[in-house]
Amino acid sequence: MIIIKRVVAFLLTVAFTLTIVTATFPNIVDRVRLGLDLKGGFEVLYEANPVQPGGSITKENLRQTANSLEKRVNAFGIAEPEIWTEGTNRIRVRIAGVSDEEKVREMLKKPAELTVSGPDGSVELVGTDFVEGGAEVVYDEMRNPNVQVKVKDKGKLEDLSTRLLGRQIFINLDDRMLTDPVIQAVMSNGICRITGHFTYDEAKEIVDIINMGALPLKLTEKFSQSVGASLGQQSLNQTLQAGVAGSALILLFMLALYRLPGLIASITLITYTWLLLLVMNLMSATLTLPGIAAFVLGIGMAVDANIIQYERFKEELRTGKSPQSALKAGSKRSFRTVMDANVTTLIAGFVLFSLGSGAIKGFAITLILSIILSVLTNMYFSQWLMSLLLRSNWVRGTRGFGVKPEHIIDKAEAVALPSTHRTFDFVARRKTFFLASIIVTVLGIGSLLVQHLNYGVDFKAGTSLDITLNDSIDQETAAQIVRGAGFSPSVLSIGGNQQNRISLRFDHVLDPDGKDSAKIIQAFAVKYGDDISKEENTVDPAIARELARQAVYAVLLASLGILLYVCVRFEWRFALAAIVALLHDAFFVVSVFSLFRLEVNLPFIAAVLTIIGYSINDTVVIFDRIRENLRFSRSRTYEDLKTIVNRSINQTLTRSINTVVAVLFAAVALLFWGSESIRLFSLALTIGLLVGMYSSIYIASQIWLSMKKRTLRTRTDVAPKTSGLYPLPVLTVSYEDDQE
Repeated sequence: MIIIKRVVAFLLTVAFTLTIVTATFPNIVDRVRLGLDLKGGFEVLYEANPVQPGGSITKENLRQTANSLEKRVNAFGIAEPEIWTEGTNRIRVRIAGVSDEEKVREMLKKPAELTVSGPDGSVELVGTDFVEGGAEVVYDEMRNPNVQVKVKDKGKLEDLSTRLLGRQIFINLDDRMLTDPVIQAVMSNGICRITGHFTYDEAKEIVDIINMGALPLKLTEKFSQSVGASLGQQSLNQTLQAGVAGSALILLFMLALYRLPGLIASITLITYTWLLLLVMNLMSATLTLPGIAAFVLGIGMAVDANIIQYERFKEELRTGKSPQSALKAGSKRSFRTVMDANVTTLIAGFVLFSLGSGAIKGFAITLILSIILSVLTNMYFSQWLMSLLLRSNWVRGTRGFGVKPEHIIDKAEAVALPSTHRTFDFVARRKTFFLASIIVTVLGIGSLLVQHLNYGVDFKAGTSLDITLNDSIDQETAAQIVRGAGFSPSVLSIGGNQQNRISLRFDHVLDPDGKDSAKIIQAFAVKYGDDISKEENTVDPAIARELARQAVYAVLLASLGILLYVCVRFEWRFALAAIVALLHDAFFVVSVFSLFRLEVNLPFIAAVLTIIGYSINDTVVIFDRIRENLRFSRSRTYEDLKTIVNRSINQTLTRSINTVVAVLFAAVALLFWGSESIRLFSLALTIGLLVGMYSSIYIASQIWLSMKKRTLRTRTDVAPKTSGLYPLPVLTVSYEDDQE
C-alpha cells in the first residue's frame, strides 16, 4: 500500500506540474515584454547641455527634461515609452512600434519650450525670463496651494501685467497648456502668484516645469539603435525556432542518455523554462535577442546540473550501493560541485549587468535568473522527484538508470569510483598540448599586431546600417546603389540566408537630421520596392571609448572575481591554473575573430564573458574531483599526483563531454537557425565551448600539476656515524597535502 501511495504521489506531482505549465504557458508567453530588436523601434542615448552659455545641469532639471520627453511621446500617441536618466547629463529613450521614426526623433531632440502668451497668442515671456529655481508652491489663507514665480526683469513683468490687466494669459510647455490664469493686479516687484483650484501635485508639477524652463536643455544624440518592425519580427521567429530546435535536441539527448533520470530531467527543464518566463514577467524584464540566446543557453546550463548529479548517481550505483543510497551519496557529493560551477558563472553575469547597457544588460539579467532557477529546479526539484521514484520501488534493478549489472563492482572491492570507459593518460601528453596552445597564442598575438581586431561601431564610433531586402543582391550592385546615393562606406558586405542582407559600416556618424540612412534606404527602394527592413546603430566617439573601457573592465573584473572565489573555495594554485585556462579560452576566441576579420562588438564581449563562465564551470568540476581524490589518498610522489589527476579527469570525462554536447545543441541551433544579428555571438560561443572543454582537460589540470610538483622537495638527512664510515644520504619526499 505504501509503495502504491508513493507511485501515485510521483505521478500526481508530475501530472499537476505539467498541467499547470500547459495551462498557463500561452498566457505567460503573450505577456513577455519584447525588446526593440524583436518588435522594432528605436533607442537613443542623449547628452544634455544647457541652451544658454554658462548654464548648469542639475539632477532635478535633468529629471524634468526626461519627464517632458515622456509627455511629448505620450502626446504623440505612443504606448509604453521607456525614458530614464543616466549619470549626470544623459537621458536614454527607448520606443517600440513607431511608424514615423524620423518625426518622433526630431520632436524629442527639440528643447522644452516654456512660454507665456497673451490673448492674441503673442509670446510675452520665455523660460529663460524666470529666475533659476524661483518658482515655489505657496498657500493662501484657506491653505489652498498656489504657484509663486519670480522673474529676472521686474520691468518686463510690470509692463505685461499693466497691458493685460484683467485679461487671460496662457502658460504653455511646448504645445501643452499648463494653466491659463487671469491677471488681477499690476505686479511691480518681479513676483507673480498664480491662483486656481490646484491640488498640491498639480501645483508642484507647474513649479517643476517653470524651474526647468529657466534652464532648458538641448539634447545631442550620442548613441542610437533602430530596428525595423518586420526585421524584428523576423529575428524573433528565427531565434524562437532555433530555441525550440535546440531545446528539443537537449531533451532527446537526456532521455537517450539517462533514461528514467533523463525523463525527470526533461520534466524539470520544462518547469525551469516556465518559471524563468514567469519571473521575467513579474519583474517586468524585457526579453531581447541576446536575452533569448541566454535563455536557450540557460537550458544547456540547467542540463549541466542534471548531468553532474546523474553521472555521480551512476558512479555510486556502480560501487554496489542501492539506488536510494546512491542518490543520497551522489547528491551530497555533487551539490558542492554544482554550486561552485554556477557561482563562478554568476560572477560573470553580475559583471555584465553592472557594466553593460541595453541588450547586454538584458542578456545578463536572463543569465542570472537562469542560473538561480536552474539550481532550484534542477537540483532540489529534480532530487525530490528522483527520491519519490526510488522510494516507491517502482523501478527495480539499475538498467533503468543507465547502469548495466556487469558494471557493478562488489562493495568489498570498490576502493575507488569505477569508470566504464577506456582510461586515457592525459598527463603524459601535456607538453604536446602546452606547445599547441602556445603556438595558437603566438599566432593570435601576431594577428592582433598585424591586422588588429575588426572593431564594430560599438568600439570605434560611426554608423552601422544593415538592410534586408525581399530579393537577393550581389555586392557590386549594392555598392553601385550606395555610391549612387552619395555615400562611401568603409565596409560593405552581403549576407543572410538568401543573400539579401546588406551590411554597411561607416567610420563617421551619419547625420540623423540630414536623414542620411533614409536616403540610402530610398535608393534601394527604387529598384527593390518599399518592402525593406533596416537595423541602424550609431555610436559617438566618446561613447565608443567608454564602451571599450567598460569591456576591458568587465573582462578584468570577472576574471578577478572568479580568481578570488576559486582561491577561497580551493587554493591559490587551483585558482591560478583556472585563470590561465579561462584567459587561454577567451584569447583563443579573440584570435579566431582577428584572423578571420570577424566583427567585434558588444554582443561579442557578452559571449567572451559567457565563455569565461562556462570554461571555469567545467574546470571547477575537474578540480573538485581532484580535491576529493586527494583527501582519500596519501600522495607523496609526483607519480601519485599524476595518477590522481588522470583518475579525476577520466572520472569526470563523460560529464565534461555530455555537458558540452548538450550546450552545443543550443549554441549550434542559434548559429545555424537563429537571427543574423546574433550569428557572430553564437559562433564565438560555439568555439568557446569546445575550447573550454579542451582547456579544462589538457591545460588547467596540467598547470596545477606542474605547480604542485614544485612543492615536492628532497631533503638530505644526515644519519649518525657508524663504524667510522661516511653516512649515506637518505632521500625523503614530502608533499604539502591540501586538506581543504
